[in-house]
Amino acid sequence: MTDKESLIELQNIDCNCNNCIFMDRDMVKFKASLEQHHKWQFDYFNTTKNKLIEKANFYKKRFYDLLRWNDLLVQSDKMKFQFEKINASINYGHCNKFKKDVTFIPNTLQLETQKCFENRNK
Repeated sequence: MTDKESLIELQNIDCNCNNCIFMDRDMVKFKASLEQHHKWQFDYFNTTKNKLIEKANFYKKRFYDLLRWNDLLVQSDKMKFQFEKINASINYGHCNKFKKDVTFIPNTLQLETQKCFENRNK
C-alpha cells in the first residue's frame, strides 16, 4: 500500500468533514475565529506580562528589593508574544449534502459523519 493509499484509508476511517466531497469551506468564519483567538491569546499575554511588572513593583515598594525588582522587569522585557494557531484549530464550512453549516477539527475522527462521508480524494 502506498503512502497516498494509506492516507486515503485513514481519511475514510476518520470521516472528517475536512476531506468530504460535500463540504465547502467558510473562510470568513475561519478568519474571524483566528482573529478572536489571536485577541484572546494577546490579551492573556499582556495580562501575564502586566502581573509580572506589578509583582516587580511590589518588591520594590514593599521590600526595597531592587535586585528582585530588576530581575522581574528584565524577565517581563524578554517576553515576546507568539500566536499559536494550534489553539484555533476549529474549521468552518457548509455541508452541501445536508444543506447546513458545520464545524470540525481537521484530522480528527468524527463518529457523527460515518454514514454521510464521501472522500473527495477517491
